[in-house]
Amino acid sequence: MPKLQVVTEEWVPYNYANEDGVIVGRATKKVREVLDAAGVEYDINLYPWARSMKLAKTQPNTMIYSIYRNADREKLFEWACPLMRPVRQYLFKLKSRTDIQVNSIEDAKNYVISVVRGSVVHEFLVNQGFEAGVNLDITADPSASQKKLVAGRIDFLLTTEYTMYERLKLMGVDYSQVDPVIEVRNSSDRRACMAFNLDTDKTLINRVKRALAEHNKMFVGP
Repeated sequence: MPKLQVVTEEWVPYNYANEDGVIVGRATKKVREVLDAAGVEYDINLYPWARSMKLAKTQPNTMIYSIYRNADREKLFEWACPLMRPVRQYLFKLKSRTDIQVNSIEDAKNYVISVVRGSVVHEFLVNQGFEAGVNLDITADPSASQKKLVAGRIDFLLTTEYTMYERLKLMGVDYSQVDPVIEVRNSSDRRACMAFNLDTDKTLINRVKRALAEHNKMFVGP
């Protein structure tokens, strides 16, 4: 059975590199447990999301996580789901920005939201009619968005409470400095998965799917 190339992006607290350069996180822990149970030899590498997606789409025997399964991506990969529970996402603003008033995602079009290029949040907002350079600030670096928010260079960030809390903590900024203004349901209800390049060894995929199903019987997380 071939060695599996595993790719991911930085998404605290699910998949990220620690200070020693080791790829860790809640989702990574589960991926390692599943692949070990499946008896698969693998390497995990962390890249910007767009590069990880390109590798997963073009390189045989490659798997990407944590990736949302949607209609646009359905036929691009062989899927193993769910890796994680649904993650609720919110539009966050600085608490000090009392000038910002929104009641819906439509209202947010009057402001600027920072997103990671090619991410599910980026795709979701584009589908809602948001545009780069108008009301979207697009970055390749996930940690840049929080810095821009705190510096007042953008108005909103669409992310999870946990990710916001963890990133602010790394920056030495208290979570009480931000407000989750509205929950963005449409991007929150799906579960993140593992997805394989279509030319991945079928025995390998089946082993991983079985191992994931067994793991999920005990605990569907993170």
